[in-house]
Amino acid sequence: MSEPAGLPVIELSYAIELLSKKLEIQSTEAEQLIRLAKLVRLPRGDTLFEQGQPSHHFYLLLQGQLKGQRFRPDGFQDLALSFFPGEMIGELGFFDQAPRTVSISARRDSVLLEIDQTALEQFGEFSRSVYHHLIRMLVSRFKRELGYSGPLKQHQFILFQSFVRPEGFGMQAVEGFLSAMARHCELRRWKQLGDVTPLSSVSAKDWVVEMIETEPLEVLDDRLIEELDCMVVMLCASTLNDSRSCDLLKAQLKSADDDLPVWFVLVHEAAWVEQSVVQRIRANFGSGFKLLHVRRGHHSDNARAARHILGLTLGLVLGGGGARGFAHAGFFQALEEAGVVVDSVGGTSMGALVGALISSGRSAADVNKALAISFKKGLPFKLTDYWIPKHGFVKSKAVDEVYQKAFGDSLIEDQPIPFFAISCNLTTGNQFLFEQGPLWKAVRASTSIPVFFEPFMAGRHVMVDGALVNNVPVDCMRTRGARKILTVDVGLEEDITAHMVDDSSVQMPTMMKSLMRVIELGGIEKSRQAKVISDLYVQPSIEKIGLMEFERREEIVALGYEAGRKAIPDILALLHKTT
Repeated sequence: MSEPAGLPVIELSYAIELLSKKLEIQSTEAEQLIRLAKLVRLPRGDTLFEQGQPSHHFYLLLQGQLKGQRFRPDGFQDLALSFFPGEMIGELGFFDQAPRTVSISARRDSVLLEIDQTALEQFGEFSRSVYHHLIRMLVSRFKRELGYSGPLKQHQFILFQSFVRPEGFGMQAVEGFLSAMARHCELRRWKQLGDVTPLSSVSAKDWVVEMIETEPLEVLDDRLIEELDCMVVMLCASTLNDSRSCDLLKAQLKSADDDLPVWFVLVHEAAWVEQSVVQRIRANFGSGFKLLHVRRGHHSDNARAARHILGLTLGLVLGGGGARGFAHAGFFQALEEAGVVVDSVGGTSMGALVGALISSGRSAADVNKALAISFKKGLPFKLTDYWIPKHGFVKSKAVDEVYQKAFGDSLIEDQPIPFFAISCNLTTGNQFLFEQGPLWKAVRASTSIPVFFEPFMAGRHVMVDGALVNNVPVDCMRTRGARKILTVDVGLEEDITAHMVDDSSVQMPTMMKSLMRVIELGGIEKSRQAKVISDLYVQPSIEKIGLMEFERREEIVALGYEAGRKAIPDILALLHKTT
């Protein structure tokens, strides 16, 4: 991987300039240090070093982009960093010789200078001031990782705003989005993108935007495009009616690497999401992008979009538990009263049902109202008397009608708050994550208790209650990029012990209790793991509530609200926590 630092003349001058600025040393000193270093070429995807390995070198990034990841003992990532040209990597180990604290790999093809202890000591004889500057950089790095100065992640992105109508709500949305981004980081516009790339599709309104703590490079060249974190496209629904605009945007998107994330931020003139827009976007640009919505009159939408792009989101995970899931509605009410805004929501079974209502942008009162309408007299459907079921006690038609009435034709992608639901695919034996398609189908599949309900058929695949495989899907929320995860678990390990009524008889558990225990056993390890990997885990006091006691809805909602009120101080502390 390493070779002598035989840089071409142009790259050598570039490296000298970077190093002299970074260490605040003379150009002659920088060249001397480079002569003692080694050149490292790291292809995209390759690893520079792993967490836990010895610290024998530090590096200066000349070209490309690196990503840093730190993992907890349980295997889950709790830190993410990006490194750009001009940055030092691995200098911490020079002072304590401790093992590497993060793993570093190449997000783009990268070129680095590798400096070892011997080279630094030799150079130290030539310029002792280098140690002072290394210490200063260490302090800066500590501040960044501890959250004392700016965001944890560095970010560079292109913002395409020329696809937003200049009149009306469109430009208000753009300015609101930039203001929301600026709350989390220093926001600078380098220069108009047309000055960087010759693509004719670029408008004079489009900018390369950086969010990094250091000063931007003075010279911009084609390497900039390769070092982007993502593309952000803001557009109005009316843009999709203009074939020329669509063609220009397609051309621009083709210039991006296949693995470069693309965010579409849809600006809606109305206070609601126009349902046909998502389908039209997919028809024009495919499905390889992430989708966010900004609605007129909903200021939290801009802030939510900014947090998603920066990787600073709060994810709410709602577990399954039958009637106990009504507690989620009360918990959400407590969040709303405290001003806590959720950025993503996901759930299983009853958690998926309540989560779907939340994801639509409903207020807590409207979520509770929707549940009250559907469960006015307990379960919203009846068991067929004296009927021997072939597929389930409750027929599909009855269940489908309830969910279709509640969610209509809405797609998961239409929801202002990103949402997912977990179901168990009996055909493959694996969990299935619904994150696009009709909302009612996702909830229907996730809540299909085997035997009790007829399964949900997705083509030739048989879908049943997600609690069989993952009743509290914290791991799914983590893999979808949530920075902090708040979990509400309403599942309890059922007491399935048989009790002696007298000396001659035993009180057996009910059929439903046995069935729910069987379902629970399938995902019990996942549920226990959820408590460990959540940033904050809450379990309302619902021990005395039966799984099928849907007629106790108001009482259960109150228990969830009480749990939420008690958890608010911890939730606010979590939101202000910077590591």
